[in-house]
Amino acid sequence: MLKLFIIALACVIAGLVCSIGAPTRYAAYQEVKQLDPAAWGGDHAGKPVPEYVHGDECLFCHRNDIGPGWQKNAHGVALRQAEDAADLAALVKTPGAPTAVAEAGYFLGSRHHIRFLKKTGYGKFAILTTRAMLGPDRKFQKWADVEPPLWDNTKFGGRCAGCHTTGVDAATKAFSAFGLDCYTCHGVVDLDHTKDTSLIWLSKKRRKETLAITSICASCHLREAKSRSTGLPYPNNFVVGDNLFKDLNVDFSKADDQNLNAGDRHIYRTVRDIVVNGADVPSCLSCHQIHANTSVKHKLPPRSPICFDCHNAEGPLKNTKPYTVKSALCEY
Repeated sequence: MLKLFIIALACVIAGLVCSIGAPTRYAAYQEVKQLDPAAWGGDHAGKPVPEYVHGDECLFCHRNDIGPGWQKNAHGVALRQAEDAADLAALVKTPGAPTAVAEAGYFLGSRHHIRFLKKTGYGKFAILTTRAMLGPDRKFQKWADVEPPLWDNTKFGGRCAGCHTTGVDAATKAFSAFGLDCYTCHGVVDLDHTKDTSLIWLSKKRRKETLAITSICASCHLREAKSRSTGLPYPNNFVVGDNLFKDLNVDFSKADDQNLNAGDRHIYRTVRDIVVNGADVPSCLSCHQIHANTSVKHKLPPRSPICFDCHNAEGPLKNTKPYTVKSALCEY
């Protein structure tokens, strides 16, 4: 009996010890467990650019709802032909404009500066070192890097092509279409999507796959990230539906870097919350309407810490904190 009593007492003591230590272990278990961003899905890194339906074909059905506004959309005008940018033609006649500017057949940029491009072959652009700097009103302010104006044949393919053209072959740095075609955000389109819109990415019926949607937007908006397979500042043949983070190496500590401008920091924070911390938060499409070219919906959710990078904690949300967007990659 004494032996049984001793055994029982030992079990009770052991149980007390376990219960005393349990809160510490439980608290540790409750901590946010970081996920491996590359743990799901597949990718097309190193594979050929797939065949896809071009925007001209898409416009056959979408000529009335999408067509009229696309040439005014921030994504649509990020790179455009000179003939589609009559407002920029005057730059050629601006005092101090280098004669080389007149050789440009394409314009890159619309918010901070304008870069000048000319074709040098299939899927290739040379970029002029001289830039037209824009003021807060997006009007011409001054010329930069005018001495001497040189055409660089490699910079566009090595830096810009991944986010300003469509279907880039990372091996040759050649693109299949200038500007952002529908394929960039909607991927390889199932032709039966006319009967069932859930078959096409980012349709109103396909907005719940948050990880994949985040990959689409982050493929261009996570500036300063690099491809693991090529070292380029854009992913190696990202196709909508892929897991971007199998190929793109991202330093998510930038989400807390106060030296990073608030706009870029917001993107890093949002993406980190979704793909690393597994947070159940809305995707980019919940706040940003791409075709409508507006982010007015982002003012509707309740205020949270992530809002205070750009907005004040008190007062109307429309009163934002001033900040300057800077990018060493994009040279502004």
